[in-house]
Amino acid sequence: MMENSMDFKTSIVILNYNTIDFIQACVESIRAFTQEGHYEIIIVDNGSTDGSVEWLQEQADLKCIFNEENAGFPKGCNQGMSIATGTEIMLLNSDVIVTPRWHEQMIKALYSSEEVGAVSCVTSACSNFQQIPVPYKTMDIDVLLDFAEKYNRSNPSLWTMHFTLVGFCLMFRRSIYDEIGDLDERFSPGNYEDDDYCFRIMKAGYKLILCRDTFIHHYGNGTFVKKRTPEEEKRHTEKFNALLRRNFAYFQEKWHLRDNRYKDYSQGLFAVEDFVQDNQRVLIVARNRLAYICYLLAQEKKLAVDYLTDSKLDYELLHKYCNIILCDDLHKGAKELRGKYNGVLISNSVLDYANISELRECLKKHCDGAFVEEEPFKMAE
Repeated sequence: MMENSMDFKTSIVILNYNTIDFIQACVESIRAFTQEGHYEIIIVDNGSTDGSVEWLQEQADLKCIFNEENAGFPKGCNQGMSIATGTEIMLLNSDVIVTPRWHEQMIKALYSSEEVGAVSCVTSACSNFQQIPVPYKTMDIDVLLDFAEKYNRSNPSLWTMHFTLVGFCLMFRRSIYDEIGDLDERFSPGNYEDDDYCFRIMKAGYKLILCRDTFIHHYGNGTFVKKRTPEEEKRHTEKFNALLRRNFAYFQEKWHLRDNRYKDYSQGLFAVEDFVQDNQRVLIVARNRLAYICYLLAQEKKLAVDYLTDSKLDYELLHKYCNIILCDDLHKGAKELRGKYNGVLISNSVLDYANISELRECLKKHCDGAFVEEEPFKMAE
């Protein structure tokens, strides 16, 4: 934990590519709502032609890197981080507007424990269960700031362990960066590099915290979509989907993931919660479903959660913060279980296990309550 809360200085790294209106609003909001002397803004411009470069060059308080071409998100972030001098590094999208107390509250969460490696916040447009309802549909800065002023009240009970954090606003200790290094540029021009970085942080032994007490506005990628003809939109979508498939294939190979549902919360997973009470004991049998485990641990029911798996990756990423029972064979592991569980859930991620019948019968002996089996996962046609 930082000895003096006044010792911090956060290097805020922002990429810009032809988003002059957004980068101006983003920078102005940082200046307005971040304590002077405790941050530096590093802008990496990826070859903008919309006047962004000229405006950035006029800003004396910004550290800027100007690329002649679009280097992509991972490489651009790496360029920015390479000149960072802060005690923390924050990756921040240009299409955000920060809000009162946003920074100090995230700093407080980041240094709440030596176990915490990175933090993020909630917003108006985001995946990964980081989006919350907001009282505005179109941009109204007065309504936005009034909402944030009331919402942003530091509350440690709203800091929840998360499995991955989206890179629209991701802050981590400088020591983390020194330990695990740059973003993986093989994900260029972008997508999955933030998930990869979160996996690397967890593998290094740290946990990720979502600050549900802190809100900033995020326009979202849709804002950047220029008007296109139907044919142009079709080509754009096909190109983007091909990029997602390529980058996930690399991510899957790198981390030995069985499918793309590693942070998916399907309805079948939630079934066991309908049958268990506060402070009861549950067993989850799965592979690559740690997002759901983090979700269970964050619930007010305060369940005692055991996780039986044969996935070494699952053990490596979260064993310090969750009771993960790693075994070479699921049935053999189940036979070593002790005591009874108020709820047992078999994830569809293990339904292809060769001895599933024997595993099922063994688990039933340890179940003194709800026994739930998630329906098989069906691939989209």
